[in-house]
Amino acid sequence: MNCQNSKCSRDIPYNSILNGTQVTCDSCSNAFYCSTKCRDFDWEGYHYLVCNGLFELVPKVSLSQLNDEMDLIGSGSFGQVYLKQLNGYNFAIKKINKYNGNRELKIHKLLKHKYIIQLLQFLEQDDNLYLVLEYAKYGHLTTNLYIDPKQVILQLCNALQYLHSQGIIHRDIKPSNVLIDHKKNVKLCDFGLATHIDIISNFSGTYEFMAPEILRNYPQTYSVDIWSLGCLLYWMLEKKPIITGTEAEMIEQILIFTEPKFTIVDQQAKDLILRMLNPNPNERISLNQIFLHPFLTRDDQNKAKVEESSNSYSDETQASYHPQQIASQQKSNIADRTVFQRIASLFTCMARDK
Repeated sequence: MNCQNSKCSRDIPYNSILNGTQVTCDSCSNAFYCSTKCRDFDWEGYHYLVCNGLFELVPKVSLSQLNDEMDLIGSGSFGQVYLKQLNGYNFAIKKINKYNGNRELKIHKLLKHKYIIQLLQFLEQDDNLYLVLEYAKYGHLTTNLYIDPKQVILQLCNALQYLHSQGIIHRDIKPSNVLIDHKKNVKLCDFGLATHIDIISNFSGTYEFMAPEILRNYPQTYSVDIWSLGCLLYWMLEKKPIITGTEAEMIEQILIFTEPKFTIVDQQAKDLILRMLNPNPNERISLNQIFLHPFLTRDDQNKAKVEESSNSYSDETQASYHPQQIASQQKSNIADRTVFQRIASLFTCMARDK
């Protein structure tokens, strides 16, 4: 018999199966592999999901089907996203350059969580990678889509708690990277800017949701995701981004950050946002503290939604992507303006990394 991994054609000796020395699935003895490497990277077969009853066996997308009846539903700086329908299933297929998308693939294929979009399969053709993903019925988060901001924050905190436990920083939390499935649950997506905590990170992100330490070129920690989460909560409650203006104006607003203007009267909501947006990453509120904040726990109904972080998978088999996918205390104004001038001059001669 052959190795279960579809990318491997190596024969498996039957005597190794009979004497019990062959590599098998972690959860059952029905799938055999020629090596632990093939078992751990069986992404095309995703047998681990099937044998645990967490995904039913969905049809695979083949290379020959990539260009057949696929509708473009989004595009961005890194690639395009298509809707693919196959045998009654909906998939979102993200097409990216394999040289630019290699890091995204390496990170995303390790992730399995109910509030993170599931990578079901990936294909390679010429210079392109095709990521076959779950499909989220309601697309990305918008101000017109009614969904409880508390639920969004709680579910994103669960997703981030899982990510951070894996040593991964997302670095690009924003409305277009938060998908909503048919049950109105959150699905965090797009790991193109994600990085491991022990890897030196470059400048990256979206200004409206970018932490000051990124612009100052300070070490990036999990706290950058907390800042983005605070910007997202402000955006959901105020129906506008926390900073606006030209690129240079937004850079200055980030570096010389002041308390944002509120129109909402909910004092607990404002308190949570301000704790998330502490310019000092060492003093910024933690995920565990967010779970316990009165804004999220004062309502018994919302309190019931606080779940312990787990590695559970989505109960959906459909793939997903949104329709438009694509240090020290705060320094003095004089010092920050000096930093701002240096950064502003830098961006006059180099493209923004988004």
